[in-house]
Amino acid sequence: MAKLFPAFIDIKGKKCVVVGGGRVAERKIKTLLHYGARITLISPEINENIRKIVEKGQIEYIKKQFSKEDIDDAILVVAATSDEKLNAQIVKNAKFLVNCVTATDVSEIGGLLYNVPAIFNKADLTIAISTDFPALSKLLRDEISKSYGKEFALYLRYLKKLRKEIQKKIPETKRRQEIFKKIASKKIVSILKQYGFKKAKQEVEKILNEI
Repeated sequence: MAKLFPAFIDIKGKKCVVVGGGRVAERKIKTLLHYGARITLISPEINENIRKIVEKGQIEYIKKQFSKEDIDDAILVVAATSDEKLNAQIVKNAKFLVNCVTATDVSEIGGLLYNVPAIFNKADLTIAISTDFPALSKLLRDEISKSYGKEFALYLRYLKKLRKEIQKKIPETKRRQEIFKKIASKKIVSILKQYGFKKAKQEVEKILNEI
């Protein structure tokens, strides 16, 4: 994956399209609603929790299979189906939908506004913080960077490789997620902080040997 540029996007009142009707789509919808997005949901079927959101009139639901015209005028598209090929196609169709703009001294402007946060970067580890007071964002970034440094960067690099191996070995999504939660648990993070990368890796290997 390419190195991603951290940014916080203002999506209040703007069209965001979610494709999918399961638990992942449900989580994304709730997050987008929290930030005031105007959501259009595309899916032939939806789960009961999403149906309740639709019935409350919080989102627009179009019961159909996805087509590229569904994302016209959207500023954000979320591919949240259980079909990896379809998700990839959605991403391909959604590329370059909109241009983003940021300004260092303007709080509200037309178009899609994004804010460049205070950023801490160490290899594969990136932490971004945004507040309404940039100096405070930088202070928080500096404080957090003291706790999450080299060892976390090493562990993330290891997890990145491990994730691909687990995805190939275990086709069942639910089982994969259970394993991912174990190797990214508070227990492992605590070991990483106290004893370093090598010890944390040993604990992960124990978990994988039980699969």
